[in-house]
Amino acid sequence: MQRPPKRSPFAEPVVLGLLAEAPAHGYALFARIRSDLAGVWQVGMNRLYALLDAMERDRLIQGHAEHAGNRPERRVFRLTAKGRRRFEAWLRAPSRSMQDMRVEFPPKLYFALRRGPQDVAELLQAQRAACRDELERLAARLRDTPPDDRYHALVYDFRIRQVRAVLDWLDAREAECVASQAKASPLAL
Repeated sequence: MQRPPKRSPFAEPVVLGLLAEAPAHGYALFARIRSDLAGVWQVGMNRLYALLDAMERDRLIQGHAEHAGNRPERRVFRLTAKGRRRFEAWLRAPSRSMQDMRVEFPPKLYFALRRGPQDVAELLQAQRAACRDELERLAARLRDTPPDDRYHALVYDFRIRQVRAVLDWLDAREAECVASQAKASPLAL
């Protein structure tokens, strides 16, 4: 018995985000992922079509057949209300682990940038709060590590330094975002 392909937890929201901007057929989505998210996120063509089928079964998207002149019929997908709610929830929720931060955060940033400075600021603030929580959790684990457990002490120190580096980056980008918003909006007197 063949098992269904494993679903990436981040593939679905990326496709939902693209469809939130405009309806599209599978190959157009594939081309957009390859051009816009190259080096950050990728999906194979077969995997994308399997994902679209699963998302349609889950009623996150709805497809319809479209004729394009002499070309073969193709399915064009659009977001459903359920799909839009799922995308919005994903976009607003911070990445909880550093692994998710590396994989999930860049596509979130991509969509936030396309939506505008307010969305970018909200995303950065939520992610900063999640990183501060993670930093506190790791610092507590380091404090609770027995003095003779050098291995875990080093691992927690390593992870703490990773989170601090991410926080430094988020702080710098948030300051940059606030400065660009101030330039774009007139001062209220």
